[in-house]
Amino acid sequence: MLNTPLIQTTTASRRHSFITAVESLSQANNPAGLTFRAAHSFLKPPSQVRLVFYNNQSVAVNFAQTGAATCKSYNASLSPATSTEWTAGGACNVPPTQGVNQPSMFVGPWIPVYPQESVDDPGTFPVMVYAYLDPSQANYSNNSYDLSWMESEAKASGGYWAQRNQSGDQATNPGTFSSSTIQLRGAIAGIEALCETQSGVSFMLGGDSIAAGAGQTLLGKTDVYRAMQAINLTKPTLPLGYIAAGWGGQNSATYLARMLYMLPIIKPDVLVLTVGTPNDGVPSLPGQRSNRFLIDQVTALALSLGIRVLLRGWAPHSVVADNWQQGTLTATPTGTVPGDVYRQDQNLRMSRLDGISNLTWSLGMAGLGDGARPERYLTIYTTDTNHPNDVGWPKAATIIQPDMQRMLGGFK
Repeated sequence: MLNTPLIQTTTASRRHSFITAVESLSQANNPAGLTFRAAHSFLKPPSQVRLVFYNNQSVAVNFAQTGAATCKSYNASLSPATSTEWTAGGACNVPPTQGVNQPSMFVGPWIPVYPQESVDDPGTFPVMVYAYLDPSQANYSNNSYDLSWMESEAKASGGYWAQRNQSGDQATNPGTFSSSTIQLRGAIAGIEALCETQSGVSFMLGGDSIAAGAGQTLLGKTDVYRAMQAINLTKPTLPLGYIAAGWGGQNSATYLARMLYMLPIIKPDVLVLTVGTPNDGVPSLPGQRSNRFLIDQVTALALSLGIRVLLRGWAPHSVVADNWQQGTLTATPTGTVPGDVYRQDQNLRMSRLDGISNLTWSLGMAGLGDGARPERYLTIYTTDTNHPNDVGWPKAATIIQPDMQRMLGGFK
C-alpha cells in the first residue's frame, strides 16, 4: 500500500457547501409536513446540484421531495423570482444512524440548474435548495455536530450561507415559502455542486472535537479552515474548499470508521486525518494496534479513490492528573502505555510516512505544545485545558498552511 505510486485523480469540478451547525434540531412535524431551505454561493457556475443529508436518529427519515433553483440574488425567504425556476429533484430516504454518534449520510439525486451570476456579488453563483419532510414523519430530531463553515468563498457582503424552515408543503408550490428567519441548523447538511469548469480542491477534516474546532469563539474555524482562507487570498487557480467532518467526543476507532464510511460518498481531493485523540482513554496495546490498523485502512481506501491524505499531528493534552503522564513505552502484550508517550510515539511514526504514496505529514496541533515531558499546551494557546483557544487556532493555522500548500502541487 505505502509503496504504490499515487495516480492522482481530481474532483475539481465538484464543490461542497456544508450547512448543518453544531446544534441539535428538534421540531414536531404536522399533517402538512415541514419544508427546509438552504442557500450558498459558488465561485464557479454550477450545472447540477444535489442535497446532502445526515441522520443521527435510529429510524430512517424520508424527504418526500427535494428541489433546487438559481437566482441573481438572495432574498430573505430564499425564493427565486418565480416558482417555475425551481427544479424538482425527487425523494430521499436517509438511512438510520450507524451507531452512537455515527450518523448515516445520504446524497439525493442530481438536480439540473441554470447558473446565474449574482448581481450584488459578481463572480459568485447563488444556489437555493429545499427538502420537504414527509408528513408521516412524527417529528424531526437530529444532533448534527458536523460544522457549518462550508466553502471558502464568502459572498462580498460577508454572508456564507443561510438556512430556513417553515411548516407546511412548500414543495408543491415553492413560491408559497415565506420564512425569513435564519436558522442555525436544519435537515439539509449541505449542497454538492457539479460545476461547468474546474472549481477547486476540496479538503475534508476528520477527527474528534479538535477537528470540529472546539474551544474558540468562532466555532468551526479550525486550523485547516483558517489556512485555507489565507491560501485563497492569494487567488490560486484552483481555490480551496472545506468540508467539516469532526465530531466532538469520538475516539479514534469511531472517527476512523466514520471516515471509511464517508470517503466513498464525499470523495474529497484531500483528507486531513487527525492521528489520535485522548478520547481513547488509557492507551492499551490492543487499542494501539486497532488505531494503526484503521489508519492503514483509511489511507489505503483514500489511495484507491485517488484522495491525498494529510496526516495531522496529535495535539498535546493539558490535564496533568490523569493517564497522560510521561513514562516508558510498554512492549508487553498485556501492558498499557502512558498517554503522552504513546502520543509522541504515534506522531513520530506518522511523520516517517511523509512523502510516501499519497501521504503527507504535518505537525499540526502538536505544534502548540510546550516541549516538556509530559508535553502540554502552552498556556497561551488553551483556555479550557483541552482545546486550542482564539490564540491557539490561528497559530495552528500557520503551522499547517505550508503543508497544505505542499499538497497542492499535484493538482491541475
